[in-house]
Amino acid sequence: MVSKKLELVHLGQNIPYMKKIFVMALSILLAGSAFSQSATTSPQPKEIGSVVEFKNDAYNFGKIAYGKPVEYVVEFKNIGKDTLTVLQAQPGCGCTTPSFTPNEKFGPGQTSKMTIRFNSSVVGAFTRFIDVYFSGGLTKKLSFTGEGIQEAAPAPATNNGTAKSKPALITNGN
Repeated sequence: MVSKKLELVHLGQNIPYMKKIFVMALSILLAGSAFSQSATTSPQPKEIGSVVEFKNDAYNFGKIAYGKPVEYVVEFKNIGKDTLTVLQAQPGCGCTTPSFTPNEKFGPGQTSKMTIRFNSSVVGAFTRFIDVYFSGGLTKKLSFTGEGIQEAAPAPATNNGTAKSKPALITNGN
């Protein structure tokens, strides 16, 4: 009977050690299965340049008048094998407005267009961005640059080249 008590005490002392081994083995097993699933379920995204050819994706307005809206057109040509969809366009600020047909599909060899409007609300050099999202997890960052200039104020109205003025008031000295 004494020997059975000793065995129970001996097993009881190993329980914390066994728990540690069990937790470590379970952690390794779970981590391994998580990595194997993520590797098989997420395909590698294609490079946007191998599927879509862009025209005016980095546009330069040059010098533009402050406060006078301007626009330009970006073209997307599908050079891949699958039909693509323009899902969304996200401008970097409220001064930029992309105009396009949401969820527009364009097949291999076809072209789609997007008009980018800028409200010219800046004086000095500027750079603005628009993120365009396509089907298949493809994304393209468009950009445009320029320099906003303040136009000179118009000269005062003249009469045959001379400025209008009020007649001088002559006083009598009294």
